[in-house]
Amino acid sequence: MKNEIYHPINVIDCECSVNSIDYDATNLVIVLERFDNNQTVAIRFKNVYAYRVTLEHFRICEVMEGLTSQPLYEVKNSAYLSEMLMTGMRELYSSSLNVRHYAIITTEHIIDVLTAESYIIE
Repeated sequence: MKNEIYHPINVIDCECSVNSIDYDATNLVIVLERFDNNQTVAIRFKNVYAYRVTLEHFRICEVMEGLTSQPLYEVKNSAYLSEMLMTGMRELYSSSLNVRHYAIITTEHIIDVLTAESYIIE
């Protein structure tokens, strides 16, 4: 985690909280509640290889480099991605996977998503 760098993706410009998380064995939809206008916004990830949800993340965030108040990031030098590749993901799919690690950081959760596709904002 020491070398991970969180690059903000500037599509949602305020803090959010998680409203719901829906996973259907390949696609992941995370609905966030925006703090600026009380609206919701959904982020969809297709063909998800793995995801994890961490609740009560306050101490973890203290060591994350690059965090802002925006919720969506792409993580470079990802320990989570490296760990998944070492535990057999590379052998299951192929060595040429272009898997990316996205992170959604909210007021109470960190949601890490590994996928070879981009996100869709709905």
